[in-house]
Amino acid sequence: MSGKHCIVIGAGLAGLAAAYKLVKLGWTVEVLEADERIGGRVFTKEFKRKRRESLFYELGGEWIGSSHTRMKALCREFRLSRMRHRYTFSFWAEGRLSQAFPPGSWPFSRTAEHAFDRFGQRFKKMNACEQAALDQIDWWTKLRELGFSQTELGWRDLMDSTDFGESIRHTSAFVGGAEYYDGNSTDEMDEKIYGGNSRLPLALQAAIKNKKGCGVHTNQRATRIEQANGRVTVRTRSGRRFSADACVCAIPASQLHKIHWDPPLPPDQRIAADSLQYARIMKTAVLFPKRFWPKYPGSGFSLFTNRASDFVFESTFRQPGPEGILCSYAIGDKADDLAAERHPDMATWIGDDVCDALGLARVPARYLAHKPWQLDDCVGGAYAFYRPGQWFTVLPALKRPHMRVAFAGEHLSESWQGFMEGAVETGEAAAASL
Repeated sequence: MSGKHCIVIGAGLAGLAAAYKLVKLGWTVEVLEADERIGGRVFTKEFKRKRRESLFYELGGEWIGSSHTRMKALCREFRLSRMRHRYTFSFWAEGRLSQAFPPGSWPFSRTAEHAFDRFGQRFKKMNACEQAALDQIDWWTKLRELGFSQTELGWRDLMDSTDFGESIRHTSAFVGGAEYYDGNSTDEMDEKIYGGNSRLPLALQAAIKNKKGCGVHTNQRATRIEQANGRVTVRTRSGRRFSADACVCAIPASQLHKIHWDPPLPPDQRIAADSLQYARIMKTAVLFPKRFWPKYPGSGFSLFTNRASDFVFESTFRQPGPEGILCSYAIGDKADDLAAERHPDMATWIGDDVCDALGLARVPARYLAHKPWQLDDCVGGAYAFYRPGQWFTVLPALKRPHMRVAFAGEHLSESWQGFMEGAVETGEAAAASL
């Protein structure tokens, strides 16, 4: 394409990564963001303390994996230090607390482990027909076929649902296999950026705005995309009009129907966008005056529960000071239920769950913040959730360009879907396709 002016819709990691790559390739780029802030689903919050360093916690994207080469490369380029962010984990269900398992360890029976490993070897050698067949069933069913006991299936549902955002009873078995056989033993839950993951989108924004003629515009929700005579014109709710040679649309598929397309999206692409659901996830941060939970060498504390708190982990692991922040990562129906509750009640429930699991007396808890991503008007959910039968039909349709509009977002990543790495990967790929 001979043009050198591009509009990028969406200032999340995918859109900013696309814009930054285009700027380095000599393009003039304008980024349009519907929200009042940039970063999309990367959302760091700061708790300021008197005479001490601030504490940081994430209400959005949390982990950088050891295999996430693009995220690590951007951190090096912008001189953003990374810190270890791995967790020892336990299960608390039916009033019983399991032993503590170090990061990356196997908490299930040897029978299940051997069956899981044998299937992993077969999975990596599957042809296209075998992959498509596996995509037709759910991950729960596949694990049951492999010999996981009912108790182990319950634990895996608690554990794996935090990766998919819904119960593994509704997750594609192919997606489940790709998640656990293509990643590392810690499921790429290895690091975060010191001072908060939002430092990366802020650094990308600064680099884009540093180029003459380029800009990042917030509160500019795209409502209409027109393509004619080799140009792309984007109109926004505020009445502004942007025109360029090309466009990268880096918003969730759940938001595509809010834009009027002229010419319209092909029917299969529109149907694919309408059928792809996004995970219901709510993150809740709670402050405690002292870190009463166990300390482990080289890793933080985390707990899987069948209570309201769901998955709880220490947001302030490796951050200084006596105070500590626990984050609840609730998925599915729990996320919807908690979103409707009073904020102080949520803090009490989370603290009580952890204290009950550890056999401790109640401790005072202070609510800090929460984010139910399914209620965010600009997103509609935390990340894409592929149900059985969708990976080989919905994904290819959504990846296909629409004339001069290329698409990006974690939902389009074949290797790192649901991760920040997937957003960067697809953003850079969309930019390169121009």
